[in-house]
Amino acid sequence: MKLVAIGGAPGTGKTTLMKRLMDRHGDNFFREDVPLVPFHYYPFVYQQQPLYVLGRYEEGGYAQGTDRMSMAVQPKAIEFLDKLDKRSLVLFEGDRLFNASFLENCVNKYDTLIIHLKTSAELREQRYADRGSNQDPTWLKGRLSKIDNILSNMVLMFNVEHFDHNTQADTEAVVQRITKFMES
Repeated sequence: MKLVAIGGAPGTGKTTLMKRLMDRHGDNFFREDVPLVPFHYYPFVYQQQPLYVLGRYEEGGYAQGTDRMSMAVQPKAIEFLDKLDKRSLVLFEGDRLFNASFLENCVNKYDTLIIHLKTSAELREQRYADRGSNQDPTWLKGRLSKIDNILSNMVLMFNVEHFDHNTQADTEAVVQRITKFMES
């Protein structure tokens, strides 16, 4: 199984990237009519392979990725992944599953691509303002510490690919990398 995990500090464009990836491959993603499991996944088929996008993405609505899921989602997600067909592709972004213990589990079991998105502090601040975010500075500092812990984790640090994510060209570069991984 191949798994793509997309993470980064709040405001680095994780959800924007996921939407772009889904838009880019929209003609190749065919949604099956299957009920959602407790942590919400969206099953598709991509080039004759089962593809699962974990998170909440409502057409025409607010995309939340995994950010608004229960903090207890990780064991359910591990159980779900362990039951998937070995040909499956899995994509996710967001805070609930982008943590060291879940990522270590994935790296140890699956062909895993971990994408770390980076932006300047000034651009993140602008994005917070543009979306009317009122996130507490202490909470934001905690998210940055969480990402730093993942990047310094001895198991994970060599499995993370870092991408600047400031422009549409940057987004395109990441989409191309993920696409290449999915198709390899």
